[in-house]
Order: sequence, then C-alpha cells, then structure tokens
Amino acid sequence: MADLLKNRRFMNGILCAIAGAVALNVILTAFFRQLWFDEVISLMDFALLPNMTDIYRFYNIPNNHIVYNILLRWWIDACDGIPFLARLLPRSFTAITALASLALLLYFWLKRFHAETVFTAAFCLILSLPFAIYSTAVRGYMLSFLVILLSIEIALLYKEKKKPLLLAAYFLLSLIGSGTTPTNIVAFAAIYLFLVPPAGLKKIISDKTLLLALIPVATFLLFYVPIFPKLLKVLSLKEGWSSGFDASIHFYAAFIISFFPLLILAVAGKLYSKEKSPSTTNLLHCLIFLIPLIVFMIKAPAPFPRAFFCLWPLWIFMLCTFADPLIPLLKEKYRGPLLSSLICICVIWAAIPLNFPIQLSNALSKGGQDDFFKPYFMRPDFRPMDTVGKCVEISKEAGGLRVFLDFAADYPSLFFYARTTKMPEGFWIFDRPNKKVESLGNDAAILVVARSSSDMETIARRFSMGSFEQVADCGYQKIFLARLR
Repeated sequence: MADLLKNRRFMNGILCAIAGAVALNVILTAFFRQLWFDEVISLMDFALLPNMTDIYRFYNIPNNHIVYNILLRWWIDACDGIPFLARLLPRSFTAITALASLALLLYFWLKRFHAETVFTAAFCLILSLPFAIYSTAVRGYMLSFLVILLSIEIALLYKEKKKPLLLAAYFLLSLIGSGTTPTNIVAFAAIYLFLVPPAGLKKIISDKTLLLALIPVATFLLFYVPIFPKLLKVLSLKEGWSSGFDASIHFYAAFIISFFPLLILAVAGKLYSKEKSPSTTNLLHCLIFLIPLIVFMIKAPAPFPRAFFCLWPLWIFMLCTFADPLIPLLKEKYRGPLLSSLICICVIWAAIPLNFPIQLSNALSKGGQDDFFKPYFMRPDFRPMDTVGKCVEISKEAGGLRVFLDFAADYPSLFFYARTTKMPEGFWIFDRPNKKVESLGNDAAILVVARSSSDMETIARRFSMGSFEQVADCGYQKIFLARLR
C-alpha cells in the first residue's frame, strides 16, 4: 500500500476520481433547481422552436446562444424517448459539458504542469460559487468554457507542431465558440495574445501562429454575416450594468475569491522564477487580464459580467503557467505532503465563500444583479412552481380570479410552470416583449404576482387599482389581491 501511495500515476488517478466526485456532488446540489427567466427564454423561445433552423434565423436577443440551443435541441430530441433521461432534461446537457471540461482540464494539464499546480486549479474551480451556477445553467456559458479550454490545447499543439490538421480543429472550435455567443471572440483573441511570439512586428506577421488570430475572425464572419443586421440590433440593445465600476468589482472579485490559492502560487512563482519573460510578453499578459475592465469602462451600459466567463479557462491556464515553476522550489523546502496540503488549503478557502454566498452577493452585487455568487434564482426562496400552485389555489377559492404576472417577478418562469395547470386562455396575464397589457378588464378584482410591496404600488398606479393586500408570501415572489373597482 505504501508503494501505491508513492506511485504518482496512482495518486493522480485517485485525486482525479475525487475531483470528479466533488464536481458531481456540486452539480447535483444545484441540478434540480427551478428554471429562471433566461433559462425559460432559451428553452421556450429558441431551443424548442418547431423548426430547428429558426434557432439560427431568430437571433433577436442575446439570450439566444445559437449553437448551444441547437445542440440542446438535438440532445432533447435524442433523449426524449428515454424515460429516465427525459426527467433529467434539460440541465443534463450542460452538466455533461461541465464534467467534460473538468476531465479535459485534468487530462491535458497534467501533461504540462506539476500535479500540485493542476489539482490546485481544479479544486479551486469545482468548489467555486460560479461553477455551481454555470455547470447546471440552461445557457451556453459552460459550453463556451469547454470550447475555449479545448482551443487553448489545440493552439498550443499547433504552436509546437505546426500540423495543418490542428488548424481544422481550431476552425471548428472557433465556429462553435463564436456561434454560441459573439463575446467568445474575445477569448480567442486572448489566446492569440498569450501565444504571440516575443519578437518584432515583421516576425509576428510572418509567424504561422498568426493563423490562430485570423481563423476566429473568419469563423465569426462566416457565422454572423447571413444574420448581420440582427447581430447589429442585438449589439445595440442597452442591456447590462449601469456602472462599469460595479461590474468590474463583481467580475474580478468572483475570480479572485474563486482562485485565491492559485493566485498566491502564481504571484510567488512569477517572483521566484529563474526564467524572466520579455517585457512585451508581460505587457500582453497584463492586457489579457485587463480586457474585461477596459470593456466595462468604455461601454455603457457595461456588459453583464458573465459575458466574460469565457476568459476563465485561459486565465486559469495562465495562472498555472506562472505558478508551476514554484512547485519544485516548494518541494525542496517543504518536506511534507505538498499536494495534499495544497488541496486542503483549497478546500478550507472554498469553505468561506460557500458558507457566506448571500453575504458576498449582497456586498459585491448592485441592484439585485448577481452573476457569480448567489443570484436570486439560486436561493431557496425562488420557487415559481409553488407560486403558480398557490395562485391557482387562491383563484379557485375566490371564484376564479385571473392572475397578472409582473415582469420583475420573473414572469417567464411563472408562465413556464403555469402551462401544467391547464387553466383557460387569458387566465395568466403578463406583458410581452412587444406588447404591453393596457387594461386588466372589467373584473372586480385580480391576483398580482410581484416581488415586493413597492413593486405592487407601481403596478397599482399603472392600472389605477383601488386597493391591494398581500395574500401569500412565496419567497422571491409575493401574491397580492388587488381590487380594480
């Protein structure tokens, strides 16, 4: 047994299994949460369209992660006839991409870095709050993470071997990445900046790695030129955070909190490394980490911080690159079990944000917007299915009152679960993207689902309601009885 514990391959295999088990546990913890606004839109308005080609043609809002929705549709169609899998749809597709990302990270990076570096990065990732959110989200962010992770490896292999077949693989990955969300082009640009040779402009232009910069641009144009007017319209939408400063704090705080142990190793590795990088390389590395900050500060409104989640695989890889030279030095000076010690540090550090997610969310988010800590849809009081059931129950007791769903109360999630109630047409009333409700009719009273009393007051003024009272508290969503006359 002692010999087995000293065997590096055996220990790496054990730790890979532990990492996989921990990741699966994290995923299962969030797997059965109820669908929220963006996820319902992704499903009902895009992935489940009758004609699959319409997913591509109907690019009207950024919620349509086109390639992800097409792949999700294929997955749903393939699994729909299997009773067990059908119950797990649609989060299972994203969960698979999350587990694949972890598996490939371990497989590729254990060949490039010391095990201590890789497992520190892996445990920081899977124990982070953002991983719990995006490893189960019915959105394209985890697919983007997987694509960028693969693209980094393909780009490194091409730089080392210059095989044309690798360019074909990079082209396919770029097409999938760009087609999932346009902002993934930023991650591909960052990959090239990381690999650009530290030489003069003439050398850079003549170097074959320049193709790694040109291919993503070509695939982006190939994918979006047929729907270019719609792309421009989507990019012109004024959606995001009102403050670029707040968005920056939120984004960078999430990454620093998630990867603090690895960051410490990376900084120390940079300081103690015997091989010093050229100043141009250091500047490019700084630029890669500053890309989100620059965009947050110059674009108004600032993009949602989650738009740059695609940069995380490259950032983690860069931190591993910086940290890895430190591991041999630590092994010389630290005679204890270094690998297990680093993993313990990761677990202890991760326990802090895992135990205080709501406090972090409240401190590092503004106006209820939270992409990385504990957004409202990850909290236990978000129960749209219960809200719908309570609305039906109260309505029947009151003689069949109709229900108005406020936009701010996450009306898509309510409408999604309301479909199972078999209530008559017109029972559920809500504003649609291009058509607002002008009148609530001639009923004497109506039920209203809103987030708070202040939101209800706004609704009451809008429809000139006589009075209202809260009749049920369903956590994030409240039910009010309003008198119309």
